[in-house]
Amino acid sequence: MVPGAVPPVAPPPGAWTPPPKPGLVPLRPLGFGTLLGAPFRVLRHSRAIVGLALLLQFAVVIVGGGLLAAVIFGGLSRITDFQDPDQAPLVIGTISGGILGTLVVGLFNLIVTSTLQGFVVVDVAGAVLGRRSTLRELWRRVRSYIVPLVGWSIVVFVAAGIAIAILVGIIAVGSLGSSDALVVTIPIAVALGLGFVVLGVWVSVRLSVLPSALVLERLSLGGAIARSWRLTHGHFWRTFGVQALITVIISVASQIVATPLSFLPLLGYVIDPNGQGAAVVITVLSSILSVVVSLVVGTISSIVISAAVALIYIDLRMRKEGLDLVLQAHVEEPVEGVDPYAPGAA
Repeated sequence: MVPGAVPPVAPPPGAWTPPPKPGLVPLRPLGFGTLLGAPFRVLRHSRAIVGLALLLQFAVVIVGGGLLAAVIFGGLSRITDFQDPDQAPLVIGTISGGILGTLVVGLFNLIVTSTLQGFVVVDVAGAVLGRRSTLRELWRRVRSYIVPLVGWSIVVFVAAGIAIAILVGIIAVGSLGSSDALVVTIPIAVALGLGFVVLGVWVSVRLSVLPSALVLERLSLGGAIARSWRLTHGHFWRTFGVQALITVIISVASQIVATPLSFLPLLGYVIDPNGQGAAVVITVLSSILSVVVSLVVGTISSIVISAAVALIYIDLRMRKEGLDLVLQAHVEEPVEGVDPYAPGAA
């Protein structure tokens, strides 16, 4: 001890002491600010997750770009006159191919997002306890649940498709009738569409912690659905608010970054009005930068949103089941082979 220094005074028995914080967040029910800030710190915690998310986002870009190129070069490039009866089948095929390609990209993106969330959940659960996991360790834990995660993505996709099909069907039925029928069916379709949006948001929030329950508690898909529904009961607005605010923050930040890039092609034509040299180079460079920015933004948003959902799940279990006490006991006296997140541990 330094001469003259005052020795630390131990707190009296029974005095309040702050909960331990071995890792990402303190082991207590989390405040709203912690739920907003901690997901961004996950980006610094695990390089493995960042690398995996970047790879998956790159795969989404490749699939989307490949399908877009197929539609353009396989269909649109061969259409010379949309009014020509001889090209009517080609026009219909190109439009159908574009719609099908959009659906495939949307489904693939949903599958990638759900799969990545399984990895992020396990990584965040370890980060709360101060652990760092390698990609191999995460794969060993998540691989058994990839099929249920993909299955859940397909369920969500089909449900959204059914809702859209109902709206399109109502409008189509109205368009086949008289003008008065169309005037009636369009407001019905709009009102029903708004209802579907509200219902979709409500159900998605209630089931948002499903991947966390599925992977950490080793449940079946049906069990995870019921588990998420129970955990979010009475905490809808808090769960919705955290996810909505993080989404808005990421969207605003991405727009701030992307907006200057959209003006680069215009700068090229100002410098080179004839479009012979500098304009082409600047356009190509701006396209490459846009792809890179979209990859980075997609990577950050997928990790942060998935981490926020994982922390919401942990917070809900702390509030409803005393998981914070189980985690504190595990940190103070860890037992080999015991998973504090397992069913019955809390």
